[in-house]
Parts: sequence; C-alpha cells; structure tokens
Amino acid sequence: MPELAQGEPRIALHGWDWRGQVWHGPDELTFALNGSREILRKLRPLTSSWHGRLHAQMPGQLSLDFYASIYDLSDAGLAILDLEGSPGGPLEVTAVVPAHRRARVRKDFAFEFAAFLRFLEGPESSGAELAIHDYIHRVLDEADAATTLVFSIETCFIERELQILIAEQVERLAISMLAWMTEKDASHAAPAQ
Repeated sequence: MPELAQGEPRIALHGWDWRGQVWHGPDELTFALNGSREILRKLRPLTSSWHGRLHAQMPGQLSLDFYASIYDLSDAGLAILDLEGSPGGPLEVTAVVPAHRRARVRKDFAFEFAAFLRFLEGPESSGAELAIHDYIHRVLDEADAATTLVFSIETCFIERELQILIAEQVERLAISMLAWMTEKDASHAAPAQ
C-alpha cells in the first residue's frame, strides 16, 4: 500500500457542526485498524460500493445499528450513515480524500459534494452549502499534499449521546475506506508478472 507502506499516514478530519453551522478541526486521526477490520474485510472483495449495517454500543448505554453506504468514486470515497426511521436525509455524510489520490481530485469536487448534500435533504438550514463548499475548496487547495483529508458533515440535529456513537462510526469508516482505497490502488499499480 503506497501511502501506508511508508509509515502511518497523516489524516486530518474536518467536521461540520449542524447546530453551530461551523467547521471544527482539523483533528488528527490515528491510522489504526482496531474496530475497522470487519468493515475492511467486507470492502476488500468489492470494486466500488458496499451497503450494510454497523453496530455501535457505548458500555452500559446506547446500542444502535447504523445503516451505511460506502462508495469509491475513483478520486475519493463517500460514506453515508443513517438510522432506520430517522426523518429527513442521512445523519452524517463523509468524504475521504486519500493523499495519494489528491492529484486526481475533480476540480468541482467541493461543488459536487455540497450539491449532493443538498440533494440528500441536508443540511436542513439553507445557506450552509456555500460555507461547506468554500471550506472544502480551500482545504483541498491549501492542505499539505501528503495528508489524507476527511470531511464529515452532520446534516441534522443529533442528540449529544448519539453524536459520540456517530463520531466513532465516522472514524471507523474513514480508516476502513482509506485502507481499502489504498490497497485497491496499489494492486492496480502493481506490474503484471
């Protein structure tokens, strides 16, 4: 795996807080497959997408099954996280842009991502699309090319207890997706024997 073979990748998580209509981060994620191995095992044989359930539990508290969809879009990965029966669009939408794919990110990536969020009925407040677009566009232009970028968008009001479980799922998904896309790219780049 090109990026992972050289040591731990740098991963910067940028998050959109629906309540405050502001970005937070970047927060550095540690590349560790603990908790992500099962997702990665499901992704490895697939070429472009996976849909399924993820179980989350806080010791002695909430236990939930999230529904997730994961896509490899060739320049980035996309994950959508939701709960069955939740109103409106999904709870969280996450884009993962691996460092080794940054050179091939679409010029209109920020615009397309913000438009996709709107299509999914989130964020619920109007006007957030421009703030989301401008921030992602700026980070893609200015961030160190050796850093994997993760943009995680909270799309509706979420109770604090649920936010903790979602944050854990987002981190697991981001790490799994990064490993999956890196492995796939390395296998495509390997010379035929």
